[in-house]
Amino acid sequence: MRPILTTTILALTVAMAPVAKAQQADNQTKQAIEAIVAKWTQAINQGDSQTASSVFTSDGFEMSVYGKAAGAQMGEQTKKVHEMGIDLTSKVDDVHSLASGQAVLASGTFSVRYSNNPNVKPGETLTGNWMRVLVKEGSDWKIAAQSLTRQAPPAATVGSSSTNK
Repeated sequence: MRPILTTTILALTVAMAPVAKAQQADNQTKQAIEAIVAKWTQAINQGDSQTASSVFTSDGFEMSVYGKAAGAQMGEQTKKVHEMGIDLTSKVDDVHSLASGQAVLASGTFSVRYSNNPNVKPGETLTGNWMRVLVKEGSDWKIAAQSLTRQAPPAATVGSSSTNK
C-alpha cells in the first residue's frame, strides 16, 4: 500500500510541476480550501455521503487506510466509518497554488477516534497527514485527489526499562 501511495504522490507532483512553479496561495484561496476541508470532515463525522461526495470532482478519488475509492465507493466508505463512530478533525497547514491558480496542492494533519471500530481501542486517538489536489470548477474548488495516511505508532525502544525486566 505504501509504494502505491508514494507513487501516486510522486506522479501528481511530477505532473503538476511543469505547469507552474508552486507558490503559497493567497489568504482567500486558503480560506476556501479550509472551508472545503471542514465541510468534508463534518460530512464524514455525520455519515452524510452526499455532502462528502459533493466536494469531489466527478472523477475524484481518495486513498486511505480503507483503500482507493472513487464515485459510489466513497459514499460507502463514508457510511462505513460513520457506523464505526468516527470522530475526525482536520487541520489545513499549507496551500500551494499551481497552474496559474486553477489548482492547489494542500496538506495538513488529522486526528481520529472511533467508538466502534474493531481495529482501534475505543477512545484511542490516531493521527496522520493528508494531501489533497484541488481544482477550480467555475467558482468552486473541488477535490480531484486526496490521500490520508496514518502515522505509525511509536516503536518500543530496545533496552528500555519496560522491555528489560
